[in-house]
Amino acid sequence: MIWSEHADVAMARPYKQIIRVGPIRELEREANFRPFEGAARVFIIEDADYMNEQAANALLKTLEEPEPTTHLILTTTNPTALPATIRSRCQTIQFAPIPAGEIEKFLTEGRSIAPKDAELLARTSRGSLGRACAADIETYREGREAMLAMLTSLTLTGDRVELLRSAERFAAIKDRDEYEQSLEVLEALIRDAWALSLGRPKETIVNIDLLPELQRIAGDLRSAQAASWLRQIEELRGALEVNLNRKIASDALFLRMAST
Repeated sequence: MIWSEHADVAMARPYKQIIRVGPIRELEREANFRPFEGAARVFIIEDADYMNEQAANALLKTLEEPEPTTHLILTTTNPTALPATIRSRCQTIQFAPIPAGEIEKFLTEGRSIAPKDAELLARTSRGSLGRACAADIETYREGREAMLAMLTSLTLTGDRVELLRSAERFAAIKDRDEYEQSLEVLEALIRDAWALSLGRPKETIVNIDLLPELQRIAGDLRSAQAASWLRQIEELRGALEVNLNRKIASDALFLRMAST
C-alpha cells in the first residue's frame, strides 16, 4: 500500500496487472484505526477490478463493517469485472468524460504544451485528464505511424509482405500495456477513417492531424469491413486476459483483417 504525504490517505494499486491480498490485508488493518490528523481516513483502491479472488474476499469484511471515520474509494473502468459481492456493497458514482476542449485548454495554459500537441492529446485522451497528462506525445506518434502503415497496407496497397512485417514488429512489443495501447490506436484510426467514409464532420475525427491520409483510406474502406476489423480487434483484446501467444495472435488477426 502506498501512503501519501497525509497520514490518513493511502492507496493500493496493481503491480504487474494484479492486486494481491497483501496490500488489502494492510488496508484492512489500517481501516480500523481512528484518523491521525483529519476528520476521516481515506483508502483508494486504484483499478479495483485487478484484485485477485483472495484480495477481493479480504476486502469484503471491511466493506461490510467500515469504521465511521473510514472511507474506501474503489476506481475502475470496468465495474462488471468486480465480483457482485463487492459491487453490492458500494455506492456507484459515474464520471462523465471531460470535453476535449477543456483538456486542451488545461494542457496549453497549465502545462505549457504546444497547441497542436495539446489538441492531439486532448482528442486521444477519451475524456481523461490523467491520461492526457501522462501520455508522451512523441511515443504516441511513433506508435501511431506504425499502425497507420499497417492500415494503409490493409486498404490502399494490399501489400501482404509489408503487412506481415508490421505484424511481426507489433507482436515483438514486450510490454502488455504498450501492446494494448497499440491496439487502441489502430482502433481509433479505423474509426476515424470509417467516420470520414460516412461523411461525418471533420471536427469529430480524433487523429485530425492525419486528415489527408485518413481521407485516402476512407475512400477505399467499406463499412462492413471496418465493423469486422473492430470486432476482431476487440476479440483479441479480450483474449489478452489469458496467457496467449501474442505473435501467433497478432499474425492471425492481421491475416483475418486482410481477408475481410
